[in-house]
Amino acid sequence: MAAQMFTAARDESQTFDEAVHLTAGYRYWKTGDFSMNIEHPPLQKLLSGAALLPLGLKLPDDPKIQNDQWEFAKTFLYRNVVPADTILLRGRLVTIGLTILLGAALVWWARRRFGPAAALAVAVLFTLDANFMAHGRLVTTDAIASLFFFLTFAAWFEFLWSERPAWRWAIATGVFLGLALAAKFSAIILLPVLPAMLLLRWPGWRGAIAGTMIALWLPVPIVAASYWPETAKWMAMENPPRLREHTDKTTLIGYLLRGADRHLHLPPHTWFLGLHAVAQHDKEGHNAYLLGQQSDRGWWYYFPVAFFVKTPAALLLLAALALVAGWRGQWRTWATLLVPVALYFAVSMSSRINIGFRHLLPVFPFLMVLAAVTATRVLPPQWRVGVAAAALGLHLFEAVRIAPYHLAFFNVFAGGPQAGPKYLVDSNLDWGQDLKRLKARMERERWNAVCLEYFGYADPKEYGIKAEYLPKTWNKGEMEWMNCVGAISATLLQDVYIQKGSFEWLRRREPMGTVGYSIYLYDLRKDLRK
Repeated sequence: MAAQMFTAARDESQTFDEAVHLTAGYRYWKTGDFSMNIEHPPLQKLLSGAALLPLGLKLPDDPKIQNDQWEFAKTFLYRNVVPADTILLRGRLVTIGLTILLGAALVWWARRRFGPAAALAVAVLFTLDANFMAHGRLVTTDAIASLFFFLTFAAWFEFLWSERPAWRWAIATGVFLGLALAAKFSAIILLPVLPAMLLLRWPGWRGAIAGTMIALWLPVPIVAASYWPETAKWMAMENPPRLREHTDKTTLIGYLLRGADRHLHLPPHTWFLGLHAVAQHDKEGHNAYLLGQQSDRGWWYYFPVAFFVKTPAALLLLAALALVAGWRGQWRTWATLLVPVALYFAVSMSSRINIGFRHLLPVFPFLMVLAAVTATRVLPPQWRVGVAAAALGLHLFEAVRIAPYHLAFFNVFAGGPQAGPKYLVDSNLDWGQDLKRLKARMERERWNAVCLEYFGYADPKEYGIKAEYLPKTWNKGEMEWMNCVGAISATLLQDVYIQKGSFEWLRRREPMGTVGYSIYLYDLRKDLRK
């Protein structure tokens, strides 16, 4: 799995958000200023940024771009003393390491609780999972959130299932929860998950109260430490400004933050402001695409649809089997594993930010354990070998078929990656990752240039791509003199984030092929009037 992610990481161009994450992390280390990219907590950015420190990189000093994080990041990545590919790969190696750590933790816990057969099944499900291979190599927050989301659950599970309170597991829960909250704001879903698990395994009043206090208070110093220069600044101030001066009550998060400030006199710390910004973003919505439709307000069924078309078929079938079969004699354990899945799905389905299946990744370790235990322990013995063999064959088939284009994965029930744009685009399929592969195709076919419409924040010129203009549907006159191969990102081909109907004329044509399933190619070298 690590080898596949490393190889693909070298071959892919920058995806949409990576430069901003990398630049922000490096800037945090160099300046102690956390004002860039506040909508994501700093942990992943700090770790990936730390990998860049030995390179002696320079932060842009152009005053015109200091307040534009996108241009600032592009300049940092592509106009530095070290090539962009070197910078990007350094940051991606950190995420690859975190993804492998998640796999190791998942297998260790499955073996500890359910035995070696279940652990081996979990290992197969995880290491061949296209979605973890896709996002487990990018400088984003999805893999690290999945890691600490799972570790928080596992540590709390161990605390609750110990014969007598094992306080080291309560402490571990607090540490992992703090790291989760320093990695991604969606980790606040863990705050109701932990008490909900108490209902299924009650450790006694002493254990419940003391364990919960430890688990919920330890994250405070950990999150504060992740923003240390800023935290130290607020702590040194005698009369810092109040958080309520920077928040409003129009969202639940804003209301809770203002209420907490009323009692605790909180400063406008960047973690609070970032959480508030995410809540505001959710209230306003985000342009999204699903099943050929677009909306700024999202759909309650967006994530269920994404789950059914993007989850590997073997895992989908085994998870369904787990729900039907149940765990004979172990229903509490079975139900406890479903608690984070159910709560996470409930919150996700209420969100108006419908931009990526990747936001569901934290629930997959739990589904993998459910599936593995069902296949190796719950099913009647005479069925186990057959079910395991069929699941392995299907899982391996999908993994081999999509490699190395893991980001564009869609399962066999959805029709595979070719059918992807019927359901989803953006980070589900096309996140700007295939510019280097487009350049390789151009060299192989000896195309001097392409008429390009690219969805991403990388610069095609940096990859040696000579790009010409690709007309919109209403530019009839410009189409007459075209004589090129058209290359267009799947997201823009569906008119997402651009004026509706812009490329309807291309959707009516048959593509000559794709690059990595995310860039569609059209032969426009003949007279369009024929």
